[in-house]
This record gives sequence, structure tokens and C-alpha cells, in this order.
Amino acid sequence: MIRDIFENDLGFMEGTFFSELFGYDITVWYEKDIPLAYIEKNIEYFNNLDQEIVLNICSALKRYYEFYQDEYPDVCEECEYIHGDVLKNYEKDPKSILECIDVGTYKFHKCKTEDEEIPVLNLGGDCDWSGDSGVRIAAKNNQLLFVGSWCDINLWSTGPRDIFDSMFNFANQDSSDE
Repeated sequence: MIRDIFENDLGFMEGTFFSELFGYDITVWYEKDIPLAYIEKNIEYFNNLDQEIVLNICSALKRYYEFYQDEYPDVCEECEYIHGDVLKNYEKDPKSILECIDVGTYKFHKCKTEDEEIPVLNLGGDCDWSGDSGVRIAAKNNQLLFVGSWCDINLWSTGPRDIFDSMFNFANQDSSDE
């Protein structure tokens, strides 16, 4: 499932796997002491995501795009030059918005052994409408926790959780205006 595993210069294990959702290879990063079986179980989870979670991700990405469209219209104009109207096909096919992001990494942090049954997503990459801000998509136990600009999120951290409550977290916003 994971190919070409090696220890990178930062001391993380790194490898590559094929994403069924995106249709391309994604790099996986994980701490050396995390069991490979846990990583592979999560990749299997990711490659078989429930459609409701996929649609929640797409809905949050749409809110992220609309925020950028309002706040940074010049950046969105460049994106639309490349893709055309980003939301043109959204109503018919919400997954069409996934064509505008390029997930590069799926990152794992150490968790307690008893938590290894809890599925997590911690995806980061590029986003055509957000310039250098990129995109981060994070979920835990089938609940979408964060969609927004790239940031380093440890889903197992017990520290401050401000990022999840931020107005720039498009995963937790009211979807009644869609």
C-alpha cells in the first residue's frame, strides 16, 4: 500500500500511496514509532471515505473559496483563469471543487495505543485559489474538524484548540446559507 518508505532529513518516515479520491499519489509522513499497520489502516479509511464526509469536505472547501472570492478577488481571478468558474459544476457535482486542490501530504502524529482504532485525516497541500496559503483538511473519528489555509495540526494534541474554533476554519461554519 505504501511505497518507497524511507526516513527523511527531518527524522520522519516518508512514503507514497495512491489516493482513490484524488486519483494521484500522496506522500505520507509519520513519526518512526507509529506502527505501520495504523498508518495503512488510515490510508484504507481515506481511500474508502463515506460519501457524507467527502461532501462535507467539498462544502467546507466551497466556503473557503467563497471567503477568498470576497476577500482576495484578484487571487481567485487567477484560479478562474486556470479552471474557469470554480463553482460552475458544484451544484451538480460538489466533488468538482476537488480539482482545484492538490493534496501533497497525509501526516500522522503519535497517539495513545487505545486511540489507534480512531480514524484520522490530516491532509495538506496546495489550493489554486489561496495562493501561498495552501489548504489543510483535518478529521478525526468521522468528524470534519478543520478546513482552511495550511497550518500544522496535531489531532492528538491536548494543547490549545483555538485553530478549530477560528473564523477561518471553514469546517465548522453554519451550512444553512449554501
